[in-house]
Amino acid sequence: MTENKSKKLNFLDWYIAIPSLLLALFGIVNVYSASSNMASGSAISYLLKQIFFVCVGIVSAAFMFRINLNHLRNVKIRTWSIGVLIFLLLFARLIAPEINGAHGWIMIAGFGLQPAEFAKVILILYFANFFERKPYNPNNLKGTTFDWQKWVWPGLIIAIIFLMPDNGNAAICSFIVFVMLISVGFNFLWALGFFSAGIFGWVLLPILLKSLNIDPTHYTLARLVAFVNPWEYIQTSGSQLINSYYAISNGGLFGVGLGNSIQKTGYLPEPNTDFIMAVITEEWGALVVVLILMMLAWIIGRMIQLSTQTDNIFIRTVLMGVSAYLTIQVLFNLGAVSGLLPITGVTFPFMSYGGSSSLVIGTMIGLALNASATISRQGNSINLKAV
Repeated sequence: MTENKSKKLNFLDWYIAIPSLLLALFGIVNVYSASSNMASGSAISYLLKQIFFVCVGIVSAAFMFRINLNHLRNVKIRTWSIGVLIFLLLFARLIAPEINGAHGWIMIAGFGLQPAEFAKVILILYFANFFERKPYNPNNLKGTTFDWQKWVWPGLIIAIIFLMPDNGNAAICSFIVFVMLISVGFNFLWALGFFSAGIFGWVLLPILLKSLNIDPTHYTLARLVAFVNPWEYIQTSGSQLINSYYAISNGGLFGVGLGNSIQKTGYLPEPNTDFIMAVITEEWGALVVVLILMMLAWIIGRMIQLSTQTDNIFIRTVLMGVSAYLTIQVLFNLGAVSGLLPITGVTFPFMSYGGSSSLVIGTMIGLALNASATISRQGNSINLKAV
């Protein structure tokens, strides 16, 4: 077994591993800088925590890279994972205290566990197994992809996340499923219709509330309405977005220098998490942000390229699911920071402070590295047996 694992290491995909590690290290530097004026702790404390989180993510990536993919297809493991996730989501929603207007966190020994983050990994593995066991057949929808009983648990998971309320992560989970559907041959227009209906409803809600003169009091509705015209709510829910505008404007092409951000000094309430890209833009400039996006695009493009090199449905859908996760996280975060999308609290991959997100990113990268190594070792003759 040791020899097989050693041989597997020879197939480590450096095209994914190196950019991921560089981004994680750069993220640590920026978490330290963005946390320098946080009232909840010193910059050093945030730095040490983020180093720990990244190390945990690297360990998770190494574990997922080493593990036999057959173990991830075990019915018992899959069932227990779904059950534990639903329990944690319900616990967070019904019992855990409200934090920042939502019931999305479970506090354990001073650390916040965010179950919605882990839903993304579990849904990817769930649907990868589902689509492999019941391949899409347009002539027999009832017996394949539209086996409605298999959609109950994922639907329940996304519904609970939405009701936390966590619209951003609910939309991200939906987008991941949408991309995985397309990757197995599902009609693009049908899948796009299902996904677009939810997204348009989410985006158009603030416009509807505005037209009906509804004054939102809940923070989620306040964020949505502020998205339409943040200047009207400059003293309340619009202040985050306006200060993000200032940060981006201050940074220009080359930035004001590491540690010299003005907007992180009490103007942006979440400078090291949701709005860390605004701080990075201010301190490093737009050119560095473009470089970050190019590295992420490289990783995502590599995963998509690998997915086209295998006929195995499980591996292909895992790769497409992970690439969809990275893509939509980036788009939602940058969309919120730039005012193109409502603010949802979605973190930026590798850059934002957080234990749950770092662990999930490490797990996702490990899955992609495992899939890449399996493709390289066995080509299209991959033989994964259901356990």
